[in-house]
Amino acid sequence: MEERGYILYVPNEEEPGKDSEVFYNSEMVLNRDISEIAGKVFREAVETEDFRVCDALSASGIRGLRYSKISTELHLNDANPEAVKSIQKALEANNVEAETHKRDANVLLSDYRNYFHLIDIDPFGPFTNYLDSTARAANHQSLIGLTATDNAVPTGSYKKTCRRRYSSEPLKNSFMHETALRIYIKEVFQNFARYDKAFEPRICFHERHYSRVIGRVTESKKRTNKNLDNIGFLSFCRSCRWRKLERVERCENCGSKTEIAGPLWTGKIIDIRFTEKVLEKIPKEWEGSLEMVKMLHNEGELLAPFYDIHELASNMKISVPKRRRVIEEIGTKGYPVSRTHFSPTGFRTDAPINDIKTIIRELSESDNKP
Repeated sequence: MEERGYILYVPNEEEPGKDSEVFYNSEMVLNRDISEIAGKVFREAVETEDFRVCDALSASGIRGLRYSKISTELHLNDANPEAVKSIQKALEANNVEAETHKRDANVLLSDYRNYFHLIDIDPFGPFTNYLDSTARAANHQSLIGLTATDNAVPTGSYKKTCRRRYSSEPLKNSFMHETALRIYIKEVFQNFARYDKAFEPRICFHERHYSRVIGRVTESKKRTNKNLDNIGFLSFCRSCRWRKLERVERCENCGSKTEIAGPLWTGKIIDIRFTEKVLEKIPKEWEGSLEMVKMLHNEGELLAPFYDIHELASNMKISVPKRRRVIEEIGTKGYPVSRTHFSPTGFRTDAPINDIKTIIRELSESDNKP
């Protein structure tokens, strides 16, 4: 099997799972595409001759292989002996040098304190079990990538589990995946903060069944203290669908009692200076990944949680106008607006909700005129 030119030795399975002899998920190519280019961008930005990379849960080894061109020292680890054999075969076939390990990821990372410039954590389920050891192993200037596949928890399907696992209250609604991503980032930030290391998001997104958090780590109490202001709450009014990244007990639009999610990350989840450089480097033939980064870049400066046009139309009891026309009209009114990667029917803007609804109503009425 091959991915982006790298040869892999994995079983041919229709549905790979936790019990696979050697796990490889072809549906995660976008995740690995963006991670690889993010690593390249970060590598060029740091002033260091050495660049030590650790793929702590390697499985097939594909992530590590894709980081091999930017690393001066590559470590691939998996507790599964069959995975390690596959990794070693793949290293030889692709003419890549790396140190392989067959260890518990937490033990391995804890043995390499302040060592790695890039650490990738791609587990089954949550990444929370690996945060402390990742924080220990991160260099004072490093890039960290973490994948979470327990999205049902912070999106509100399992509220008690979310409270237990993330010490946060989730909120189930049309933008629940953004809420979940912000809960993930909060958890990463707070874990690194305990080690006086500041985690700052660079490119964070949700796709299919997973969320991906990629950010820069610096060993700085000052940066950590400054970013504490980005830990807060999200308020949502189920009556009129108003929302705000602050704790507000009563809706500022209609006065109804709000629902509160958090604590969570209230700052930017995208650094457009970073995504601009990713866009310069990502191959044009990686069409799906390129399109994703373009959307992330375009919505990066807008903080307000995104809206879903179907949800708003349903709330207003009107037919749904085309999203493209809604976005165009909001832009014509002078408000910043963009599509969002979270939903094919979503858009992001800081326009007041009554102005958004007025635009949607007028377009809906226009569409239904005889």
